[in-house]
Amino acid sequence: MALTLRQLRDRAGITSAEAARRVDHDASWLSRIETAEVRPHPNDVRALLALYGVEGDQAEAVIAVARQAKQRGWWQRYSDVLPDWFAAYVGMESEASIIRTYECQMVPGLLQTEEYARAAFEGAPVPMRDGEVERQVALRLERQGILTGNEPSILRAVIDEGAARRVVGGPQVLHHQLLRLVEESTRSNVHIQLLPYSAGVGFDGSFAILDFPPMPDPYPDAAEERMVYVDTLTGALYLDRPGEVAAYAAAHEQLQALALAPKQTRDTLRSIAADLIA
Repeated sequence: MALTLRQLRDRAGITSAEAARRVDHDASWLSRIETAEVRPHPNDVRALLALYGVEGDQAEAVIAVARQAKQRGWWQRYSDVLPDWFAAYVGMESEASIIRTYECQMVPGLLQTEEYARAAFEGAPVPMRDGEVERQVALRLERQGILTGNEPSILRAVIDEGAARRVVGGPQVLHHQLLRLVEESTRSNVHIQLLPYSAGVGFDGSFAILDFPPMPDPYPDAAEERMVYVDTLTGALYLDRPGEVAAYAAAHEQLQALALAPKQTRDTLRSIAADLIA
């Protein structure tokens, strides 16, 4: 929904501030909608679509999705520790049907144990305020619900061997984390591959590709709903231009081709875990 509305506004050639003003809201309101921080009321969606020149069945398809959505996402409970740039990602992640990720330094957040997540936040290069670590851990664990709900998202994760061997929280914490990866990889919607050192140079930087479920017919651009997220120390990049998305999608496919198959991955993770407590 968020990405759809932003694309339609861009196509109409209207700035965010102008669009918000013309439907009697301030610019920050529309910005929060387009970053999935706030879910718009169906009446507001109808007004925006009329402004963007979207009518008839196409408009009704988008409005139907808005009716099904809650007004605000569950992640707003964590607004005290959730910066706007990451709240946007959490909102979009919660709507994604397929998540493709590559991690070169850490186990993906959606697959972390509580102890591993806590150690990761406690060892972060940017110190956190008192009490913030536990709130961040709770947020990370709640995000994982998208993999276990009634209609779980599909996760396709490529993890560099260096990330699997990095001793976050100590040998025992990493041991449990690796066994968690083995367990999670047996889920039908979770596909985990390890990129071994023997594959040579991997990819210098983690990223995620989010695929969103298609809008109901006859929405014309449903198949193009895809976005790339790249994390930085103080913010994030959101890429949705076709050329940018295609480049990252090709990189992920290549990484999958170089990585171990799922069964080989499980065997290797078990071996690394065993060595930790030998």
